[in-house]
Amino acid sequence: MANISNSSDGTSSGRTLSRRRMLTTLSAAGAGGIAGCTGMIGGGSKNSGTNGTIKLDYWTLFAGGDGKAMKSMVKKFNDQHDGIQIKRQRLPWDAYYNKLYTSLTGGNAPDIAVIHATRLLKYSDYLVGLDDHLSSGAQGKYVNAMWNKSSVGDRRVTLPLDAHPVGLWYNKNIFEEAGLDPEKPPQSFSELEDKANTIVKETDSLAFNPGPYGGASMLRSYLAFLKQRGGSLLNEKKTKATFDSENGYAIGKFYRNLTGKWNWDKPNTAEDRGTKAFRAGDMAMVVNGTWYYGVCEEQDFDYGMAKPYVAPGKKRGATWANSHTLGVPMKKSRSKEKEKAAAKAVKWLTQHSKEWATTAGHLPASQSVLESDDLRSSKVWNKSLSTFYEMANKGNIAYVPRTKKILEYKRPISKNINEIYGHKQKPRPALDEAAKKVDKILK
Repeated sequence: MANISNSSDGTSSGRTLSRRRMLTTLSAAGAGGIAGCTGMIGGGSKNSGTNGTIKLDYWTLFAGGDGKAMKSMVKKFNDQHDGIQIKRQRLPWDAYYNKLYTSLTGGNAPDIAVIHATRLLKYSDYLVGLDDHLSSGAQGKYVNAMWNKSSVGDRRVTLPLDAHPVGLWYNKNIFEEAGLDPEKPPQSFSELEDKANTIVKETDSLAFNPGPYGGASMLRSYLAFLKQRGGSLLNEKKTKATFDSENGYAIGKFYRNLTGKWNWDKPNTAEDRGTKAFRAGDMAMVVNGTWYYGVCEEQDFDYGMAKPYVAPGKKRGATWANSHTLGVPMKKSRSKEKEKAAAKAVKWLTQHSKEWATTAGHLPASQSVLESDDLRSSKVWNKSLSTFYEMANKGNIAYVPRTKKILEYKRPISKNINEIYGHKQKPRPALDEAAKKVDKILK
């Protein structure tokens, strides 16, 4: 697994943090006390309980299978550590990063927080450096590429929990209804074209949706397909857009045609429309992430997962990915003892992550978990993780280029890709327009 790609291409959102404002506020919180902020979500806990037990506030954004897995992991930690207890609090995804920002600027941050690898540039100045809390052999316990994604420069600001790439999930029952072999998903554009056209002709189902949640999910598959053609979102210095190119236009044309003259899907990017259709048994194929394993397990139909290597003009295998990481936000009122306990909990959770794979479906960053017999003999390994592992191990996962303005520059790309898919704009002018906005943002 050490060969997993270190490509600097994931997802992100959140507001740009002001370093001066943050450090000033954190210092004020330390001098003036934290009691005035106890009304904020999850904050205000003392360094330890009345019995000497250190209590840690842990904010997550995990729901569904992710939430179930993390709940189990935290319970196991608490059962095994009488002197340290984690209080887990789940915040809504769409509010999580804004509330984390508010907690940091208010001096009332949680003791542990989840931060996506692609967001770390925005938050790294306000996270405790973990190097002093790690042994000299710590790096060897993690998959190397995931380890590298959880640092900024030479600072170890978080520890990696996983990688979560996207793949091609498909309904085997619809394949059978169309007269297709359910054990042979498409692995090229010509195969996708043949199977999708057959599904449209022989069934009442929709054939293919590359962004089942609409919005930013379209950018995941767009990056994967762009990379498959040898293209990129930004130049190497991350100062200019590069998707306004023949490679980028080709994927834009692909999206317009599949909802147009090919009739594989509807020209509609409403929130969750694609995943609702897939779960209802009305959509044959979608591009979605590791987390979809738990969703598919709940359905009445048989399903499969394959590499999403179906871009027209494909030159190489590639797929989008991001990583969850765990860090310790700065907090002046926190004792050194409590900081040490938080770092210990982060290490434990990222190393004891079996449920994160078997329940949530993600590729674990822990080498020992990834290589364990328990995982390799599990159902999730057979259904999806072995394929995700193969893609990652061959260096075929790509993260959205990480900059401090990642949220800002992603917006016009996602917006215009959705408008291409929904036939509100034509591919070339839409991508040219988005590229100009990205260039302005990056300047």
